[in-house]
Amino acid sequence: MTIYNSKNGSINCFYKSKIIASVGADDFHTIHYYKYAANKLLIEGMEHGHNFQDLKNDFQRFIKRVRYEEITKKKITREDRETILITFLILCRLKVIDEDEGLLIMPRKKPKRVRETHPYQP
Repeated sequence: MTIYNSKNGSINCFYKSKIIASVGADDFHTIHYYKYAANKLLIEGMEHGHNFQDLKNDFQRFIKRVRYEEITKKKITREDRETILITFLILCRLKVIDEDEGLLIMPRKKPKRVRETHPYQP
């Protein structure tokens, strides 16, 4: 699986110690954008009459299929990677996957360190 970087870095998902999705982050497509999209998708699914447990099971089967059937070794588009990321975030929201263990956000640049100077030094 290739790690895709963009202007502001990348967002990577790991399931059972294997990377399953990597999406570049820019000014518009941030982690907050994807979390909002995941919540919106979950709410819309519930509003359309789908059972909560069925949604949870379907999302789990999708992630397992991506992980075990080696779908990520094929050339997939950004939309496919975003779909995997949103599904992953839904499962994090439902406490099926621990977000701290499975989600890695890598910024593009290191933050600048502020150099402390002595008040008597020029």
